[in-house]
Amino acid sequence: MSVLKLIATTTSVVALSYVTHYAQKKVAEKMLIERQFSESEIQAARLGAVFTCTTLIGGPLDQLLNTLFSKH
Repeated sequence: MSVLKLIATTTSVVALSYVTHYAQKKVAEKMLIERQFSESEIQAARLGAVFTCTTLIGGPLDQLLNTLFSKH
């Protein structure tokens, strides 16, 4: 693995982790403000945020990295 690919992969993993953590935090905060959701509903929403971030951001990032660093 080239150094540039390693740096790009590490950066994308860190960015995805940060975005996922931030999304989970915001979902939980908004649901706690409403005070009408149980802890299990908040946990389910946080898991939904993880799935959404991973699908919508992680998938395209993976495709982009594979396109940029493909061996021809």
